Amino acid sequence: MTAEEGGANTEARVVIDTSCLLRYLIRPGKAIKELIEVWLLEDRIRLVTSPELLGELESVLSRDRIRELIHDDEARALLDALHYKAEILPPLGSIPAYCRDPKDDKFVACAIAGDADYLITVDLDLLELGTIGNVHVVQPHVFVALR
Repeated sequence: MTAEEGGANTEARVVIDTSCLLRYLIRPGKAIKELIEVWLLEDRIRLVTSPELLGELESVLSRDRIRELIHDDEARALLDALHYKAEILPPLGSIPAYCRDPKDDKFVACAIAGDADYLITVDLDLLELGTIGNVHVVQPHVFVALR
């Protein structure tokens, strides 16, 4: 991997899907926890998001069954961090079809619009894309191993 591809000496631009962020709040694995901590505490990655992605996360976090699994203060802290530390793109507008689940297309569109190096996900519909444009679609543990 070269420096231009988000190597160790550069700030990688990443989009993290909603399922990874939820796992961080509910029951984080080692890789997801490390990923979020690197974003929050170090300047080695730049998280890119959009109003559509933030809206989905906020909607999911407001569901009763999800609220039973997380602490409100932790959810609020993550949302605050996203609003203040992430790079929030303008609305994505019309989103083309990229994968077999249309609900996932917004993550790819955000990654492409935000010139992201990586789309980090555990969603198989997204992972099957591999690479789309200049965006590498990877699981959290793969990304952490690369950094």
